[in-house]
Amino acid sequence: MPRLLAVGHVTWDRVQGRQVLGGSVTYATLAARALGWEAAAVTAAGPDFDPARDLPGVTAFVAPSDATTRFVNSYGADGMRSQTLSSRAADVVVSDLPEQWRRPEVLLVGPVAGEVQGSAALSFEAEVVGANAQGWLRAFGPGGEVRPRAWQRPEESLAGVHALFLSEHDLPDALRRSRELLTFVPMIAVTRGWRGLSLLTRDGIEEVAALPRQEVDPTGAGDVFATAFLIRYQETGNPQEAAVFAACAASCVVEGLAASTLGDRDEVVRRIAQRERLIEDGEWEE
Repeated sequence: MPRLLAVGHVTWDRVQGRQVLGGSVTYATLAARALGWEAAAVTAAGPDFDPARDLPGVTAFVAPSDATTRFVNSYGADGMRSQTLSSRAADVVVSDLPEQWRRPEVLLVGPVAGEVQGSAALSFEAEVVGANAQGWLRAFGPGGEVRPRAWQRPEESLAGVHALFLSEHDLPDALRRSRELLTFVPMIAVTRGWRGLSLLTRDGIEEVAALPRQEVDPTGAGDVFATAFLIRYQETGNPQEAAVFAACAASCVVEGLAASTLGDRDEVVRRIAQRERLIEDGEWEE
């Protein structure tokens, strides 16, 4: 039984002229491995995805599909991402999973193209459950252009979820909209890249500073943040500590292309100490 299980599409992404493996489940499982956790993925993909080759060390339950989901990604100077969907795998269905996979310590539901239907989290008995919002907030134009859309039935998608993760770019007026989503989930992290995040609970909002780094490729930072947050929250039960840990883990992945610069636990702890020194010296305020 994996300690962390991620559900959603693996993707092939075209970034900076190169094809790299992406998708929330890719970043989540590889980040968990880097942090010392056994990880597994539940996905659907075409024959161009080989889990042993493409996700080494990760156990994968792959539903065969005619194609693997593919995106072309580009970023503007303001950090806004433009995406085009060129192919899509079949929906991810969890009903065929082996029974022993249904009780991970941590579950991350991470759709990227609306591939996870219904109340997927209720099919598991995970101790901590997180969800990435982006896959429920995307529509696709006639040429595959990714467009925002209203969340259809969030009360269904978020049933059984403890922590929701979204970027400030996922929703217009993201902080206000997140307050509304607290009706369905008790904890939400709204990330703002190097500018930190807002951690929302039904008791209030706490602003948490990140650790600014030179960005090479911000793709996957939110997925690494979500994974590290859930792992540390499972280990400590402290959402504030989990948020700091996650912000420092996310600061590693932006320094390289795709998942090439994931930090291990020692590196994340080192960056937490660096962050604390910056705050103490007044160079970065929380």
